[in-house]
Amino acid sequence: MFKFSHFCQDHYIVIKFIPYPLSSERVTSLLAIPFKFVDVCFSGVYEVAEDQSRHEVSPLWCASVANKLEVVKTLVQHGANVNMPSDTNSTPVRSACFMTNIAVIKYLVDHGADIHKPNVNGGTCLINSIQSSELCRFLITKGADVNAVDNSKNTALQYAIREGVTESVKLLLERGADVKIKNDFGDDALQTAAVRGNKEIVDVIVKAAKFGDEETIRAYELLGTNFVDEKNDMSSALQLWRTAMALRYKNRKRPILKTISSDRKSVYCFVKEPETCEELEALCDPEEIQMQALLIRERILGPYHKDTAFGLMYRGAVYADSHRYQRCVDLWKYAYTLRFQCAEPLNHDSVFTIQALVKLFWEIQIEIESGALDEKIIVRDAVDVVLVLTDQVIAAQKCLVTPVDIRNKSDDSNASDFQLLMQLWLHMVHLLTRLDCTDRDKRTYISTVRKLVLANPICQNGLSLLHLAVDPNNSLAAEEYYSTLPALEVVIVLISCGADINVKCEKGNSPLFTAAKFISTSDSQQQKIIEYLLEKGAHIDSVNNEGYTPEGILTISGHMCPFNYVTLKCLASRVIIKENLEFRKHIPMALIPFVEHHGKNDGKSDMMEM
Repeated sequence: MFKFSHFCQDHYIVIKFIPYPLSSERVTSLLAIPFKFVDVCFSGVYEVAEDQSRHEVSPLWCASVANKLEVVKTLVQHGANVNMPSDTNSTPVRSACFMTNIAVIKYLVDHGADIHKPNVNGGTCLINSIQSSELCRFLITKGADVNAVDNSKNTALQYAIREGVTESVKLLLERGADVKIKNDFGDDALQTAAVRGNKEIVDVIVKAAKFGDEETIRAYELLGTNFVDEKNDMSSALQLWRTAMALRYKNRKRPILKTISSDRKSVYCFVKEPETCEELEALCDPEEIQMQALLIRERILGPYHKDTAFGLMYRGAVYADSHRYQRCVDLWKYAYTLRFQCAEPLNHDSVFTIQALVKLFWEIQIEIESGALDEKIIVRDAVDVVLVLTDQVIAAQKCLVTPVDIRNKSDDSNASDFQLLMQLWLHMVHLLTRLDCTDRDKRTYISTVRKLVLANPICQNGLSLLHLAVDPNNSLAAEEYYSTLPALEVVIVLISCGADINVKCEKGNSPLFTAAKFISTSDSQQQKIIEYLLEKGAHIDSVNNEGYTPEGILTISGHMCPFNYVTLKCLASRVIIKENLEFRKHIPMALIPFVEHHGKNDGKSDMMEM
């Protein structure tokens, strides 16, 4: 269900196409209302219930998407701009193509619709039409470029392959689609079909485009990997690999040999790819066949291709489901390393992988601590992940333009992912405090903690690592299988590594203030954290932007006697701020921040001195 709304003069018009669509007669009557003017090219709000998104669109755009041909005709006849784009630069005809509204599309084209104009992502009308070979044929006859690419360098042919629409694939090939065009991942049409596991389309492309033996071999080898993972059909996979191997040795004097590394990786259980028909026939162990699928993907697609990492994640999940956790850790850790090395630090796949890995570690740890599992987490695995995650947080911090941008864009996905990385890092530190680390491992991860503390990452609303560490609302503990934060051990590690105990967020709240807010509803862990912060020099009377202090919260809660933590320096600072005394010229520079923590001085005395 969607609606289009617009405020025009003193009249508020709401057009609902479902379940009561406007007829052309109703639109005509609306257009005949004696307003000072009626602009059929105004913009309104299009609401998509499925993902709760909102877009600025025209009435013609809505009518075209809803397949209301008579409404489309009425609007066009009254002067609607057939090429008026939405806020994502999608024209009515392009969006109608996505819905396969053929009659509407033909009418719009007949009345001047531009079928070549892409949206912000580069998607064309033809790309949007691949579900219907009839619609593709119509657009091509009207001059649509079969080889136009979107922002990811994908063509209509590649989209048709990915969707498995064989008839559209055949049509596009007949009309001159270039099978050699590669997208941003380096996939041409044949490789796209092979990765998708569609043997019928692979055969169509091989026959139509007359690929060479080497490209065909790679396609059938990749097809086999898909049959192993997606279809769990090892027999068919082996048959596809036999076909590929037979092509390799079609010319016995000049075989097409594999280029494989002599190094065998522990993550793949040290297996190697078969290089002859005899070695291939010797494959019988299911786990070895599964590792072959991973090896083939990495060899053909490269270590940084998204499907290489996807294969690792999928196989790891299968191991986790059968409680072979260490094999899952091995594969996911390898996938995480590859994704971090090849992508932007805030890339969705990279963030997803580390999130899954942290969750896995804590699922294992919780089972170990409950006595349900004898297997132990290998400390070096956890340390290795913290090392990479630390580098990822630091690199991600540089991707966000300035701290101000982070704070002001609380709904920005990059800012949210950055905060998530910081939270995940804290959960990994918490895990390491629970593991039996050697002195060497402890020195390594403590050094890494110092590295990130020194980098001083700040996330949304100006929150530091210490703010996140003491605030239950900023923890991921509510998520299944995460550790329970806040935890005193994490706070101790952060402060011992140099975290600023009195750092303030955008609201002027210190970590102590943040922790104190939850003391009435938290267990003794929160009280221990508060006591530790106070012992280490947190200002109990530090004033936030609204004039509140941790002292006030703790006094009301009655959990402790705040006055025990107020020093003479604090009392003197309060008087200075309260009386608005000039102080900056009369105390050491190092003491100025201490005084300023106790409130805001408007500087009038200082100004008079000047």
